[in-house]
Amino acid sequence: MRVLTVKCPKCRESIEVDAASGAVLRSCGEVKSKPGEDFLGTRLRELEQEKARRAAIVEQGREREQARKSEFDQIFRKVKEESGKPVEKPLRDIDVD
Repeated sequence: MRVLTVKCPKCRESIEVDAASGAVLRSCGEVKSKPGEDFLGTRLRELEQEKARRAAIVEQGREREQARKSEFDQIFRKVKEESGKPVEKPLRDIDVD
């Protein structure tokens, strides 16, 4: 039986885990696994879910920035087109006489 000593993700204390089964053999007392419970597997699944959630947030931000960039590009093209047109001088009262 191979025993791994790792830090508990919940309380940051050292715990001993059976490498083959993933069962917690000795812990700080706060977190104890029941026979047959896969503490490390559960934590790995939680970490994968967190990773997927973070990736989704980053992707939403990327899409938002791309939409914003295209909006700014459209505004820039419009202003550029308008700036190329000749500007007429406004009529003054003195010019009408």
